[in-house]
Amino acid sequence: MAESEAGILTAAQQRLWFLDRLDPGDAAYHISTTSRLRGQLDYELLTRAYDDATRRHESLRTRFGDHDGVPYQQVQDPRPTPVEYADLSAAPDPQAAARARVEELIGRPFDLAQGHLIRVGLLRLSADEHVLCTVVHHIVGDGWSMNLLYRQITESYRGLEPAAPAVRYLDHAAARAGAAGTGLDFWAGVLADPPTLDLPLDRPRPPVRTSAGGVVLREFPGDTLRAVQAATRQLRCTPYMLLVTLYELALAQLSGQDDLTVGTPVAGRDDTALEAVFGYFSGMLVLRADLSGDVTFRDLVLRTRKSFMEAFAHQDIPFEDLTARLDLPRDLSRNALFQATFTLHTTMNVSATATDGFGGLAAEAFDSGTPHVKTDVAMDVQLGADAMDVALTYNRDLFDPATAHALADRFTALLHTVLADPDARVRELPLVDDDTRAELLRLGTGPDLAPDVPLLDRIESTVAATPDAIALRSGDEQVSYARLWTGAGELAESLRAAGVAPGALVGVSVPRGADLIVSLLAVWRVGCGYVPLDPQLPAARRDAMTAQAAVAAVLTADGVLPGAAEPTTAPDAAYVLFTSGSTGTPKAVLVGRRALDDRTTWMAAEYALTAADRVVQFAGVGFDTHAEEIWPTLATGGTLVLLPDGPQSLPELLAADPAVTVLDLPTAYWQALLDVVPAWPAALRLVILGGEQVDAAAIATWRDRHADRIRLVNTYGPTEATIIATATDLGGADTRRRPPIGRPLAGVRAYVLDRFGRLVPPGAAGELCLAGAGLAEGYLGQGELTAERFAPDPYGPGLMYRTGDRVRWRRDEPVLEFLGRVDRQLKVRGVRIEPGEVEAVLTGHPGVGQAAVVAVGDTLVGYVTGPVGADEVRASAARRLPALLVPSVVVVLAELPLTRNGKVDLRALPPVTVGQELRADYLAPRTDAEVLVAGIFTELLPIERAGAHDDFFALGGHSLLATRVIARLRATVELDLPIRALFDRPTVAGFADAVEQALVAEIDRLTEEEAAAQLLAAGQGAP
Repeated sequence: MAESEAGILTAAQQRLWFLDRLDPGDAAYHISTTSRLRGQLDYELLTRAYDDATRRHESLRTRFGDHDGVPYQQVQDPRPTPVEYADLSAAPDPQAAARARVEELIGRPFDLAQGHLIRVGLLRLSADEHVLCTVVHHIVGDGWSMNLLYRQITESYRGLEPAAPAVRYLDHAAARAGAAGTGLDFWAGVLADPPTLDLPLDRPRPPVRTSAGGVVLREFPGDTLRAVQAATRQLRCTPYMLLVTLYELALAQLSGQDDLTVGTPVAGRDDTALEAVFGYFSGMLVLRADLSGDVTFRDLVLRTRKSFMEAFAHQDIPFEDLTARLDLPRDLSRNALFQATFTLHTTMNVSATATDGFGGLAAEAFDSGTPHVKTDVAMDVQLGADAMDVALTYNRDLFDPATAHALADRFTALLHTVLADPDARVRELPLVDDDTRAELLRLGTGPDLAPDVPLLDRIESTVAATPDAIALRSGDEQVSYARLWTGAGELAESLRAAGVAPGALVGVSVPRGADLIVSLLAVWRVGCGYVPLDPQLPAARRDAMTAQAAVAAVLTADGVLPGAAEPTTAPDAAYVLFTSGSTGTPKAVLVGRRALDDRTTWMAAEYALTAADRVVQFAGVGFDTHAEEIWPTLATGGTLVLLPDGPQSLPELLAADPAVTVLDLPTAYWQALLDVVPAWPAALRLVILGGEQVDAAAIATWRDRHADRIRLVNTYGPTEATIIATATDLGGADTRRRPPIGRPLAGVRAYVLDRFGRLVPPGAAGELCLAGAGLAEGYLGQGELTAERFAPDPYGPGLMYRTGDRVRWRRDEPVLEFLGRVDRQLKVRGVRIEPGEVEAVLTGHPGVGQAAVVAVGDTLVGYVTGPVGADEVRASAARRLPALLVPSVVVVLAELPLTRNGKVDLRALPPVTVGQELRADYLAPRTDAEVLVAGIFTELLPIERAGAHDDFFALGGHSLLATRVIARLRATVELDLPIRALFDRPTVAGFADAVEQALVAEIDRLTEEEAAAQLLAAGQGAP
């Protein structure tokens, strides 16, 4: 072929060409062979052998250019292949020097456009000892090619003439591009909605895939190899099928998944004529492993055999084509179809084992240094004549060596068990030994509970000891302990007069403020449990909750209202809170007095609360965090600082009250406040976080400003576990890793279990299950659901609650780390949301056919079908759901995308957009201030433009984004507005008017020069 002729690339080559453009110099796709040669080496013969090889094989002298971004490959004229020679014999440690040079040779970038993508290094260690390293870019060769090259180099070295290839690679590439694969429909079915292998990472995943690797080796003697061969005969499978099934099981045990994919290479040389061609023929098959059900290992091998045979019969589809066909999200941080690979080497690797090919020289393996990886993990198994070697390569930017060793240990333990009993049931295969089991139970058991006094008695004792101390501060109002207790007593008498008897439930529908705290305390003094009913809830929702709880009465701002004709009897109940329900009906969680007594006793001690503390009461009483703020404070004589205007008034309160000592905030809100609050209260000593995963970068920002002056505590706990169940202090180490959720509190037992209820080893993912003190009594009126979620504890007395949260014990520190959910439950701004509940309400609209609800960041998004408008659907949902459960954005589609199995394909839902109906009355911003505000709205909301009449909250805004609006305004024009200004005037025009007024007031206090600069900034402030 003349050098001017150009050929097309195969799909696989196109992918590697693109990846090289995306990340130039990445060595993940460099393939190499490295051998130690002992004996007298003839340098001239070796150099001539490489020259012969590059003349014989066009791929070794091919370059890759492009025309307007379209790549082509072009064979260049033969030229000498430089052999980089280095004499290391005088180095202090020739072996170490050689390893460093080999690593450099392998990692050095290739220039695909220049071509000649082969690099050879010859390193002299002594007169009769050399290291030979050959590196080729994968775009021109594969593993088969490297073995072919090595064999032909040795033949040329001995004076033989290797056979010339009968087929040109460019002809193969052209034929491949024109051929229509027959397996596309098959693969589209097998890999519909492909799972993502979710191994617990030791470090955050970089946004773009990296290739720095590490390797763990395991060697198995001949008797193990013979046992493998015997087991394959018994199971009627190949060694590959047995070993890849074990690998899948090990991955499943570490990830907690029973549906995963593994990539496995195939030679791609289905024509014998191709066996003598140096080129990139190999491909990848994707095996989808189904590990579900109560099955035996034999059953899994049968599934693997079927999966492999079907995949092998449809190997003519490059997975690059498949990725496009499936329309998978383009994620530069990982492979779209698989994140783990498995390779079985059943033939001798001539580049790394003894051979007489060099005419008397002895060749043996040489350490090629740090490996480069293409996936998260990769296992290579070499079957030798009388041994089996396993190499597990892992991405060092994701995993610690201990994690890789744990995976290799899992594989080893499973191998020995299966070889002893191929019919063992999967749920009986080893997870932990007796010593590890005992250690996990010890780690999962919190300290003993301190002897406690009932909470109500502690509050009464505080009243008696300090009657004139301030219990509540609400704006300008102050309520003493004596007045609090007296008011609660008087209201309790009113309840008794209304016929409320001890052991009943009482609804409390009172606005934020001192009267609300008095009402809650009054319910307890009657001997009842309270049921918070936010007055701002939709009437239909509030009525449904009242009916479900069957309250004896309802306390309102106007007095006592009658309740159910047959009220619920719930002796010793502290409260009932409603959480989102997956079936469409909210769940009423009943928490007992003793559970709350235990928890508040721990909090008062652990947080070192005293009468000197001023604790902000931030949470609404419909959320269990209110109990962490209110009751430990009143039990220890502190002052509870109320927010009558709700969370939006917190920044102003923090600025105005330097005596605040304790804050208990949702994690997302605290992170948003980092950009909003210019100065935190001088007396602040403790911040308690909870509700969702805290971000390491936020902790770093916090510590840059406060170091260890203010204690930062991360907590975790579902409503069913009485506020929180685990906690830990956050420090400097948590700025560099996923911050943990801590260890169990006093009296709490925490287990990390697999789907069969077995303890999983440290580092492995599993479901967090809780037992011991603090468990709720169950779900009011939902016996079957209670029995499903609150099962007998297999490791101790009492019941155990399955949280549905996916966690792991860290290996390097005995703390729990939150990894996500085992189901579809969402967390939006710290609130549990079951998509099923919201979807049931959306489809309850007569014009809605189907619905799907997802979270995009901290925004709840609903997708619906039917002849309806987005505003109409949101308005309907708002009449039945709390504000936090109403989707901020509703997208109307002709139909919902489905997987081939008929399920809604959540990953195929279109990106968040705002319906055009929200733009019907669009009016362009008219003033500089409106342009500024509209620009900020557009930056923070999923919209392309904002008009003068557009409402921040109607467009999907919420309280957390409101804090960012204020922060953005401060950064742009150095203006501080209270967050409530946006709540009071949420349109572009309204908020812009507030901005103008504030600027005018500010300018009145400035010099003429300062005023001119401020006005200029405001006029140029729009992004």
